[in-house]
Amino acid sequence: MDRNQRIMSYFPSENTWEENYRKIIELGRKIPKFNKENKKDKWLIKACQSPLWLKPEIQTSGLMLFSGDSEGLVSRGLLALIIEFYTKKTPEEVLKEQPVFIKELELDQFLSARRTNGLQAILDQIFQYARAFLLVAKASKPQD
Repeated sequence: MDRNQRIMSYFPSENTWEENYRKIIELGRKIPKFNKENKKDKWLIKACQSPLWLKPEIQTSGLMLFSGDSEGLVSRGLLALIIEFYTKKTPEEVLKEQPVFIKELELDQFLSARRTNGLQAILDQIFQYARAFLLVAKASKPQD
């Protein structure tokens, strides 16, 4: 089962939008909260309805890890979904693979415009981090 399918499995097709909304909030409650030292401006995504932080890391294996937090319950849940989809992928995979579950769940139709913009801002930031990690990796390779 790929990650889009796994995330879709959290939201049975017979669910109402209200049930899906509650599930998003529940998933957000499961990610660890950031302590104050992680709530730095450099990880703050300002386009979100509630303050939201997204911290990237890259392992020596080349896999990206993401952690994050938000003061908003829905924003935190959306962040949890995006983190689950993109964490432990290479920067190349991050840039190539799309979170189809967003369209499949019709999140872009049921969320407010501000939350939809925030969701896009999270994705944009993840792609920016992936491009930055690729540039660093390329710059650190020995020249032939």
